[in-house]
Amino acid sequence: MLGLVSALYALFGVVFVVAYVPQLRAVWRSRNGAADVSLGTWGLWCASSTVSLLYAHLVSHDASYTLVCLGNVAGCYAVTGTALLRRQRHAVAAAAA
Repeated sequence: MLGLVSALYALFGVVFVVAYVPQLRAVWRSRNGAADVSLGTWGLWCASSTVSLLYAHLVSHDASYTLVCLGNVAGCYAVTGTALLRRQRHAVAAAAA
């Protein structure tokens, strides 16, 4: 049973990391500065995933858990950073118009 749970955790870890791609694409293609993306929510997810990564690495010492958390950190920060960039570019374009 433990082997099955471990395999499922690894599988879903990969699935969740890949699931950031459509969100990242949508934010990048946004024409309104990603105004419909909640930076507060994504910021909390960034903080939570960072804490999870630290826990995985420093407390549990579990390589699989750490890799999944690292993927989540990368995805969260990629979406959040891209949303911030799109907002900044949208504001600059609006100010120039």
